Amino acid sequence: MSGEKTAGDIMVPIDDYCTVSEDATLHEAIKVLRSSFHRDKRAWYGHRSVVVLGRGGELVGILSLRDILKAAGLRQEDDDPDFKAESWGWYYVNRLRTQAKIRVRDIMRPLAVATVNDGDSVAEVALALLKHRVNSLPVLKKGRLVGMVRTLDVFMVVGEYFK
Repeated sequence: MSGEKTAGDIMVPIDDYCTVSEDATLHEAIKVLRSSFHRDKRAWYGHRSVVVLGRGGELVGILSLRDILKAAGLRQEDDDPDFKAESWGWYYVNRLRTQAKIRVRDIMRPLAVATVNDGDSVAEVALALLKHRVNSLPVLKKGRLVGMVRTLDVFMVVGEYFK
């Protein structure tokens, strides 16, 4: 891919990305993501994930649409006799439901999974996305969160590779 472009060149700045507290409920996170979909009066403009911030405002994880769908699938497990037979599974689902509401921290992807640096090449970003099987990665500059890079951002410059 282009050796000239970096993660910092193609990322979405963090100020333009959705964020939510790790203490937020799943319902609150869904509302934040939904509100981004119609931002700037464009249909489906929004992102497919939300950045999760800790109590001190530090990056602690990512919550993706896939994570939300998995959490919503927990309700289907109520009718699965094999799942009910596993005491740990039944305990886990009941615990999530009975202890307040599902919190973002319970289902998010921890930051430790993967990040890229703002100076990483687009090729390095693409490899990290593939290696970690994710659709977005936090971009760090000197250890500080500055943006998010998505598969779409990489796709938009991949044509340069074939020139």
